[in-house]
Amino acid sequence: MDLIVLIPFFACLVVLATRSARHAFAYVYLPTVMLLPGYWTLRLPHIPPVSFTDVVILPLGLALLYTEIRRWRFDWMDLWVFLFAVSAGMSEGLSAELAYGTWTRLFTADSAASGALSYNINNGIYAFFGRINSVILPYVLGKLIIEHGELNGQPMRKVMIRRMVTFLSIVTGISVIDFLTGRSTWQRVFRRFFAGQMVDFPEMVRWGFGRIAGPFGHAILAGMVFLTGVVYCLWLLWVDREWGSRPFMRAFPLKMRTIALLAVVGGLLMTQSRGPWIGVILALIFASLVRLMSAEKAAVVFLVLVMGLGSFVYIVGKKYTQGTREMASSESQASAIYRRQLLQTYIPVVRERPGFGWGFTDYPGPNGQKSIDNQFLWVAVTQGFFGLGIFFLIALGSAFRLLKYVGLPLVPEDRLLIFAHIAVLMGLLTSLATVYMGGEVMVVYFMVIGWVQGMRPRLAVAGAPGALGRPLRFRKVLT
Repeated sequence: MDLIVLIPFFACLVVLATRSARHAFAYVYLPTVMLLPGYWTLRLPHIPPVSFTDVVILPLGLALLYTEIRRWRFDWMDLWVFLFAVSAGMSEGLSAELAYGTWTRLFTADSAASGALSYNINNGIYAFFGRINSVILPYVLGKLIIEHGELNGQPMRKVMIRRMVTFLSIVTGISVIDFLTGRSTWQRVFRRFFAGQMVDFPEMVRWGFGRIAGPFGHAILAGMVFLTGVVYCLWLLWVDREWGSRPFMRAFPLKMRTIALLAVVGGLLMTQSRGPWIGVILALIFASLVRLMSAEKAAVVFLVLVMGLGSFVYIVGKKYTQGTREMASSESQASAIYRRQLLQTYIPVVRERPGFGWGFTDYPGPNGQKSIDNQFLWVAVTQGFFGLGIFFLIALGSAFRLLKYVGLPLVPEDRLLIFAHIAVLMGLLTSLATVYMGGEVMVVYFMVIGWVQGMRPRLAVAGAPGALGRPLRFRKVLT
């Protein structure tokens, strides 16, 4: 029954054969990412396990490279993204048995050493293959598709956001049941097709209601995807007055655009994930400051606000997380204590293998803390400072590129999109202090990174329609 994973694959091939890569991106890839769970996989002999998303992005990525590679312009970010994927394979390939000195016997007739080498090479290849599908190809899609061309007479950027918001609204509608019952609809339905496969994402309840996870596995991961949808939905409402302008129903006064915004906000709230909530608040504050003042002043004001709020949160949080998880009075307090203890637990682990880390299958889980709910700590443990440094280069390089655009006189639509990108990246990076970057979140993050690299913002022309600044107005003077 797990062969249903191949259905999106054949759908993608049909669309690529009859239409274009942009149609496959909009009509197959986006709904697959937003509606189908990525943690169920098809496992065939001698090939890495593949998910719904994997089987679509492979033919789509190859088709896109074949048809659009002539427009590719090399940028340093391309290298950082590639090296981040390579570092995952290297860290896994150099871990396990080889890390304990077995490599010194590789050139002998020691069959155990040969077996260790084969084990590590296979794991390294699988890890790199996974990063091709979740890092490199989403980056390529973002760079080559979203800012170039049209679909059905609409710019691809608007088509993507419209469809993303629509699919997230569907997820919210289905997840109302999960919110009320504490059960995952996606796990209940797809477990029938993937008998025997274990799911690492438990169903969770907080404050008497289920924490919805949708098809994204974990509630915090779902919150990060909804965070992205909220910010881009706001951008779409600002720049596209026609989108969703018809009423939801004749007897219902709200327009479709308002329903869509309420749906993605409602989905974010139903995740009950504090990290994405804090992330979206900080992101929107910073984006608003940048709109009101220069980037330099906005950065200073924002840092002052963050330092003030951070000091307050630190004092309250320190008191809130005192003691052990067994002493916690609620699940949310136990979760906060767990994250505080993570740093104490894993700093010695990182120091033991600082270069390339422990890999993804062999890192220790001291104190029963096998789950590392902090992306930065997770990368340091699994990929070492090499991988963590590249991860920071990707984030900082994108931030500097966006801030450089802020100082230019751009047309309003592009200028607002710059603010939206800043808000999304800031919100995601803030949330990553509370969870690892898994599943569709990694796909969305690197697609946005590629989108930022593919942007060529349009400069405003004084007096032109939509240009920044006030057009010249002439008064009739009677003499």
